[in-house]
Amino acid sequence: MDDKPAIELAECVEAGTKSRGNILVDADGQVQRLPVPSKDPNDPLNYSTWEKTAIIVSCCWFSTMSLSCIGGLGAILNVFFQLYLPQGYTTNQVVWLSTFPSLFVGIGNFLILPLGLLYGRRIATIISTVVLLGATIGCAVCNTWEQHLALRIIQGLAAGATESVGSSRKLIIHPNQVLPLILAEVTFVHQHGMVYGLYWAAQNAITGCLTLAASYEVASLGWRWFYWVFAIAVAIGLVLVVFGGFETGYKRRSQFVNGRMVITDRFGVTRMLTEDETREVLESQGHPSSGEEIPEELRPKKTYWQMLKPWSHPTESALTFIPQILFQIVEALLCPGILYATLLSSVVLASSIGMSLSYNTVLEYNYHWAPESIGLINLGGVFGGFGGMLYAGFLGDKFIVWKATRNGGAFAPEHRLILLIFPGVLGVAALLLYGFTADGGATWGGPYMGWTLFQITFVSVLILSTSFAAESWERNPGPALVAVVGMKNIVAFGLSYGINPMVEKYSYPTAMGILAAVTGGVFLLGIPVYILNPRVSTNVGIYHTF
Repeated sequence: MDDKPAIELAECVEAGTKSRGNILVDADGQVQRLPVPSKDPNDPLNYSTWEKTAIIVSCCWFSTMSLSCIGGLGAILNVFFQLYLPQGYTTNQVVWLSTFPSLFVGIGNFLILPLGLLYGRRIATIISTVVLLGATIGCAVCNTWEQHLALRIIQGLAAGATESVGSSRKLIIHPNQVLPLILAEVTFVHQHGMVYGLYWAAQNAITGCLTLAASYEVASLGWRWFYWVFAIAVAIGLVLVVFGGFETGYKRRSQFVNGRMVITDRFGVTRMLTEDETREVLESQGHPSSGEEIPEELRPKKTYWQMLKPWSHPTESALTFIPQILFQIVEALLCPGILYATLLSSVVLASSIGMSLSYNTVLEYNYHWAPESIGLINLGGVFGGFGGMLYAGFLGDKFIVWKATRNGGAFAPEHRLILLIFPGVLGVAALLLYGFTADGGATWGGPYMGWTLFQITFVSVLILSTSFAAESWERNPGPALVAVVGMKNIVAFGLSYGINPMVEKYSYPTAMGILAAVTGGVFLLGIPVYILNPRVSTNVGIYHTF
């Protein structure tokens, strides 16, 4: 019990600090465990080790397989050129098989998340897995380009339940909220950077290995077996989700830690309120009260079979809940910090797509790699992904705690922007390296290292931008995170749509040079955001829904 923060009643609140941000380190130099676990045995934070393990494994399996299936066409796209070009379809139309799924992952984010918030994370994940399984089987047996594209789009919508770092050719897709929300609900705030870092890095590594194997698999068995293998894997994932993907949705009451109110919103975002915000909440909603509910410590632990119930009863009407969520998401996009996080993630994603849509041609035709060996470039992506996780996850968490310690224990979201300096410089250099070596006039190590180094930038930006979004809009941090996560795939699709035509009209150095200039310019916008965002965030009231 000594390692838990002291819980104080509302009546005991004294004049506290007005500092902005969470207090991650207390007066004794100890990192605080937030959110504070309740005494309810059904609280996801109180789940047993095997229950948490089952949840994490089922999430990771579904996420990895869905994104590998959607993003794995990169190494085998030439097979579909040979299949569909003689039928009269254009190169751009064939590329749609890789690019459109990423667009619909973003759209699926806005469809699946409300379902998960209203009826439970478990039912949203089960439905997504069933739809993905059906679409994957459909891809394996389809006979026309139109059928293939339609089913790929459905795959993208279903994968909207996952947080992804996949790539198509290898196309890179960004996350939705349901699976990250599940992970957030079984871990503490100070663990999120490392947990998400491991999650995304493992995703990237496994996806890279599966994409690597895909080129050899298709060369030996044919393109339909690319989908049949994933259909089998998704079916296994469905079994894992049904029997191990327990519900993690939990209505966590506000609590007081060292005189400050701690709240967790419906999106799983936890933070400490300032003194003024606490008083505003208490005046509008009154003191926390259990009402007629059974006391937490007296609630019985659910049996295993009770935990397998597919859905939860909604506590709000969908007719009012969904418009409210959409309004909060649009409102969050008015914050300069959220706009910046969205733009940065979108540009980095678009640049990754630009590289991923060309490395098959670059390696096969400019450097004469065998078609079945194209997937080997994803080994570089594996190492790059782990590099990004190490930098933004492990080292990033240590930097944040160090900054909080030097700042009187208070953490400011803008501290994460400092960490963007290294991936910004590295990303621009990687794009230039790729562009100036992609035409075949150097060594294949040029585009290979360009792709590898950019994966460090991509995973780092993925971790830092989503974390910054969740922390920078104090008005409603949950919708802010959803806005960034959902919009970036849609914006990135628009940005990346003209990359292939640009390469054809100009050259690889010109196209990648333009991408490098745009990417570098967006990274530099972090300087005014670092200065202006605190002023915007501290001049708004609190409108959390508890």
